[in-house]
Amino acid sequence: MSTDQPRSVRGSATVWVAVGLAVYGLSNFVFLAVAGRGLGPAGSAPVAVAWTVLNAIGIGLFQPLEQEVGRRLAADRARNAGTSLLGALRFSAAMLGALALLGLLLHAPIADAFFARTREMVLVVVLGLLGQALAYYARGILAGSDSFARYGAQLAADGALRIVLVLALFWSGSTSRLAYGLVLVVAPVAATLLTVAVRRMWTVAVAHRAGGLSGPFAPLVAASISAQALANMGPVAVAALVAPDQQALSGTFVAAVTVARIPLFVFAALQAVILPALAAVVAERRVAEFVSTVRRATLATVALAVLGVGGVALLGQWIMHLVYGEEFTVPQLTMVLIAVSGGLFMIAQVLAQALLAHHAERVVALGWTLGFTVSLVTLLVPASPDVRVALALCTGALAAGIAHAAGLRLVMARWARPLAEEITR
Repeated sequence: MSTDQPRSVRGSATVWVAVGLAVYGLSNFVFLAVAGRGLGPAGSAPVAVAWTVLNAIGIGLFQPLEQEVGRRLAADRARNAGTSLLGALRFSAAMLGALALLGLLLHAPIADAFFARTREMVLVVVLGLLGQALAYYARGILAGSDSFARYGAQLAADGALRIVLVLALFWSGSTSRLAYGLVLVVAPVAATLLTVAVRRMWTVAVAHRAGGLSGPFAPLVAASISAQALANMGPVAVAALVAPDQQALSGTFVAAVTVARIPLFVFAALQAVILPALAAVVAERRVAEFVSTVRRATLATVALAVLGVGGVALLGQWIMHLVYGEEFTVPQLTMVLIAVSGGLFMIAQVLAQALLAHHAERVVALGWTLGFTVSLVTLLVPASPDVRVALALCTGALAAGIAHAAGLRLVMARWARPLAEEITR
């Protein structure tokens, strides 16, 4: 394989994924905006928090499944060797069972604490997690097989279904929180079945039952969960901090997060492509190409972050009122801080992907855990709940990024040293 081919493949792959993510990202705005207009700030708060929890727990638990499947299939193609996916699949199934049992036993206190006593939202979260597990597994197969056209199609189908279903509820005059919540369950399952054959998903699982594991799957899950806990703690923290008669602030904060973190939807296109690409480079020990790829990705992410913060500072409030309505308002400082936190989080994510390509999951998990801990400490700062939480998101992402940069420097020093010694002989 020539060194030019991976660059062209990655460029084309990014376009396909970007198109799918554009539709999917738009669907999140449409879903939350329509639910907000149909149910109001207070009425939509449980649905918005359920959407946030699904992003935090679902991505945290099952994006590692996509990453592991994609990483191993890409490395297998580069080395013409097989590895096992059985451990990852068993781990994901066990997590689903544990979460379902937890939801069954503790649905009442969970609903009271986070969903304004809307107990059906616990059911939505459990079923939504099952749908996300299926979707992420399928995406891992597509990413690891370089089938990025279908990868983008799955994202686009998921987004299109969310838009169609939520608009149908709104136009029918529905005020059912459960109905709006179930959109988050139906869309990913239907999109996966429309774009990836069940037989193919089963075939990949069976074909990769044998062979040695390239590394433990649990640390990868720990890294992802800690990352998503930091990324999505904002709305959950606000919901826990505000009084029962201030639930509207919880729904409004979710709206502010979706507007202020628009660049994250664009960044997801790069994130989906970079890990399989870096895994193949690491497998073939192409040190210079690895360094160049990480540098380009970091510079592109910094530019995207700066553009996003500037856009939010100028147009954030106007966009939020346009999309969600005049009832959804937060201070300008809160909007800007959320945007800054999103930029810092993206930079930390690029460094995390580089570490994951080296199977340094524990280093990534430690970095995100440090960031989450710093965020919790920052919540003690005396300020209004929205400003306090937005500031906590900034400090946590910054701490994680610094930790990942230090970890990557150490990993690269160890990785490049044997090659340098071999050249000098």
